[in-house]
Amino acid sequence: MHTEHCKLHTEKFHLALIMDGNRRWARRRGLPRLVGHRRGVENLRKLLPLFIKSGITHLTIYALSTENLANRNQSELKSLFQLVEKFAKDNTTFFENEIHINIFGELKGFPASTKRALKKLSEETKAHKKLILNLAIGYGARAEIVRAANVLLKSGKRATEQNFSRELFSGTQPDPDLLIRTGGKRRLSNFLLWQLAYAEFYFSEKFWPEFDVTELERALEFFREQKRNFGK
Repeated sequence: MHTEHCKLHTEKFHLALIMDGNRRWARRRGLPRLVGHRRGVENLRKLLPLFIKSGITHLTIYALSTENLANRNQSELKSLFQLVEKFAKDNTTFFENEIHINIFGELKGFPASTKRALKKLSEETKAHKKLILNLAIGYGARAEIVRAANVLLKSGKRATEQNFSRELFSGTQPDPDLLIRTGGKRRLSNFLLWQLAYAEFYFSEKFWPEFDVTELERALEFFREQKRNFGK
């Protein structure tokens, strides 16, 4: 990747990422679903240093939605929890690249060992500054909005866009500049509904395990070509 050529020359850049197509990638190759999920995790780990070199300072990935938790069978969920736990414990990438892991979502339905691993990783990496990686896990945007509204109701404060935004999982982080969704689908699937109000959307036909440096360059070039006037 020609990282210097395509580097985003902004102080902060927030990329939102829906990593879709792991299961379809595996199915087309006659492989078990879990192999697709594993390849998806491997691809994310491989691309993280390239995101940093491209000038991305904040990355929010849709890892496991509230709908996934409600609708996937228990066998697949058990495998996904184990994969998440392994991702959290294999922490070399996060330390070598100074990545801070932040959790967006509710971990109520997760095994205790998975919750511990995620919270430990978040705590151990909180001083890292090169990339804030938000894991949207046990996450649903509608639930996030309701949660924020209830916090304000309980406090007795009148809601404004500013104080409402602060009660979201993203808190004081900048809103995403660009959303990339892989796998050929063109929908948000209950992801960052509030925060994506002015983001540019790039939809890739590639399944997430196939998403590579070249496709990342295409997405960033697409973003550079957009004129962003934020309603002006």
